[in-house]
Amino acid sequence: MNRRVALLSSLVVLPALGACATMNAAPQTTQTQPAGLEVQIAAYVKTQEALAADNFDVARTHLEAFARVADDATQGLAEAALEADDIEELRTQFKPLSESLTALELPQGFAHAFCPMYDAGNGAPWVQRDGPVRNPYYGAVMLNCGDVGGDTTAHMDHTPRQGGTVFMGADPFSFLHVEGTYPEPGLFRLYGTNGDREPVDVGGWGGRVVTEEVYDEQTDEFVEVTVFGLVPSPDGAYLEALIPNGSVSQDVIAKVLFQKGLPDQRFDFIFDLSNENALSASAGGTFDGDAPAAAPLAERIQPDIPAKPEQIVAELASRDEQIVEMIERGAFTEIFIPALQSKELALALQPHGAALPDRARNQVRIAVRHLVRAAYLLDWYGDLGNKLDVDSAYEVFGSMVAEIVAVYAQAAR
Repeated sequence: MNRRVALLSSLVVLPALGACATMNAAPQTTQTQPAGLEVQIAAYVKTQEALAADNFDVARTHLEAFARVADDATQGLAEAALEADDIEELRTQFKPLSESLTALELPQGFAHAFCPMYDAGNGAPWVQRDGPVRNPYYGAVMLNCGDVGGDTTAHMDHTPRQGGTVFMGADPFSFLHVEGTYPEPGLFRLYGTNGDREPVDVGGWGGRVVTEEVYDEQTDEFVEVTVFGLVPSPDGAYLEALIPNGSVSQDVIAKVLFQKGLPDQRFDFIFDLSNENALSASAGGTFDGDAPAAAPLAERIQPDIPAKPEQIVAELASRDEQIVEMIERGAFTEIFIPALQSKELALALQPHGAALPDRARNQVRIAVRHLVRAAYLLDWYGDLGNKLDVDSAYEVFGSMVAEIVAVYAQAAR
């Protein structure tokens, strides 16, 4: 799953509908006769695109236009969504509207899409124009999260096919699964599968492997020091790089060029042949958390919430330790469960805020907002396998956990 802070506030608290919603009630829409399907879908998609662009006012304007051309059943759902006071509530109401379109055979140029993470892991569909994923539920936070067409279950399948570690390609290759393997010291191989987890011919791909890089403070960039070319196998089944003097434990940065003329994409692989458990874990194992791996995703990301705030903070600190451990061993695709559980734990602190002094309560409230966004980014960047982005998201996440822990430690004195 083909990872700033100013956008945080839109992710955390959804205002309840009530008096304010009534004051901003949706305008009455009039409709003489429903338009043709293509006209309706085109009007709907303008709303979807505005939500993906994080533009509430434009989305609402297009939704009003859609309601005027929609059929009777869909018009009611659109008018309900027009009651929303802000973009997050509009996104919540956009889901049932979008679900009403999932069974339709769409006109040419449009496609069904699905985000598996929205609505606490229950997922949400939408319709968009053919092309890269443009997620209306998360906007810029996770614009490319989801799958356009195909089998979304397969798309989110990170099970290794070759015993390695699986990451997702980034836009416009978010349908690709990239699996890095290290079958023996000094030998790195990279395989590809499509959105349905079927093997793809990688003979047209290119790239290189970097085993050493240094940070240049003047340019604020990493400079490659030790580099080896990725060469396709004769049958196009994999790319291969030979690493002279490769060790049993090896960090491999694969920079893959999927198509000429486009930037290469970075994937950070961490292998340890001396420790089968560690290698197995980084190669697609799943963090158990509070629920078995076989449980539905919505259950796996819902932790048990303790009754006391001090206990919630302790659970939050525990998830933080788990994430640190996963980052150290390169298990980036496992991070999403403790990260999203941390989000739920942090949000559960909000009802307890009244017991804190005003300044401490505000500190926690702000820290929770930053933590929530960082948790989403850890989930997203973890799927992409770029350690630089994962580290960047964790820097915010870890500092916010530390701040919350410090506030409650001070309150306990």
